[in-house]
Formats: sequence, C-alpha cells, structure tokens
Amino acid sequence: MATTTWSVAAVGALAYLVGGIPVGWLLVRRSHPGVDVRDYGSGNVGTSNIYRNVDAGLAVVVGPAQFAQGLIPLLLARWLGFPEAVWALCAVCAVIGNGWPVWLGFNGGRGIAVATGAVAGLSLASLGALLGCYAAGAVFGEIALGVLGGFMLLPVIAALVAGPVVALAAVGLLILILLRRLEGVRADVHRHGVSWELLAGRLARDQRPGRPLVGRRSDG
Repeated sequence: MATTTWSVAAVGALAYLVGGIPVGWLLVRRSHPGVDVRDYGSGNVGTSNIYRNVDAGLAVVVGPAQFAQGLIPLLLARWLGFPEAVWALCAVCAVIGNGWPVWLGFNGGRGIAVATGAVAGLSLASLGALLGCYAAGAVFGEIALGVLGGFMLLPVIAALVAGPVVALAAVGLLILILLRRLEGVRADVHRHGVSWELLAGRLARDQRPGRPLVGRRSDG
C-alpha cells in the first residue's frame, strides 16, 4: 500500500479503535450481568482488576485478548507494507485507544497488556526485556513497580536492539502509561491535599485513595 497521509491516518485510526475495544468490560457484562468492573478495586477494565474482583478464569481470556489488540494493528501495518515509523504510530495509537476509548467515554484501562502486544510487534528482543521486568516485579511482590521499571527501561533497550524509531515509540508508550496512572490525580489532590506519598503511590504502584485492590470502590 502506498504511504500517504490518508493511508497513515486510516491505519492509525484503526489501531486506536481496535486497541480501544473494551474487551474486559464487555466480557464481564456478558458473564456477570449487572456487574460493572469499574465499580471495584482500581476501577480499571483490565486483566488484573478483573482477576482480583470478578473472575480469575475470565481474566485468563482478557489478558491475551488485550495483548492481541496491541499486536494485530502492527501486524496489519507490516502486512500492508507500511514503513517502521507507521508500525510505531500504530503501537502508540492502540495504547491511546485502550486508555482513552471512545467506547467508554474516553476513560479506559491502563494500557499495559495492549502496550505489551504492541512491543511484541515492534521488537521481540525488547519484549523479552519487558517480560523480564514483569517477572522480577512478580518475584518481589511488586508487579506494578516491575511494569513501570520495564517501560522505563524499554526506550534504552529498544535503542540498543531495534533502533531509534522503536525507541521513540517506547518513549511514547511510557508517557501514556504514566498518564493513565495519574488519571484522576487532580480529584485526589482536591480530596486529600498535595502529597508526595500520594503521587509516588500513583506512579510506582498505581494506588489510588478509595480504590483498594479488592472490594468496592469508595471514591465514586
């Protein structure tokens, strides 16, 4: 396919729409009528919140599905013959779609599984480094911190093994993940005051006051 402004915009928009399909929310609504996963735990519609608060078996389906949402748009762009820069654009657009989906009023998931799938489409070596950080976080009981460390390290790894275009995409993914972790921080500061502990908890561990890991939210 010829690389034109319109074709690039079309594939980017498709990546956004695919990445933004609220798979977890839809499956919870279908299998547990009357339950909205956003009312529980972190309020997130992703795998970890579904695992902790709704159905562990369902989370096993949601995780790979969200991974595919990040990977498929990149594979399509590659199959259509677009250059690497367009693959990188698709990666970023898919994660934007997951974090700010039109389907859920522009307030969606944290983008981790979708971003991981996107990284798989960009560089398998970078994916390996990212998964290694996830594993380290799991071993030490700090999964959220391991995820953050992985995406902070990713631009450096990508620059070394995959080149500047993938490294730039990795920077974009890191920024989007940080923005999602800071979702609603203004409201938190208004309720609880400015606190470095609050901000550090949001960034490092994705912890938000009134949103326990397990149980109904109390900040709604």
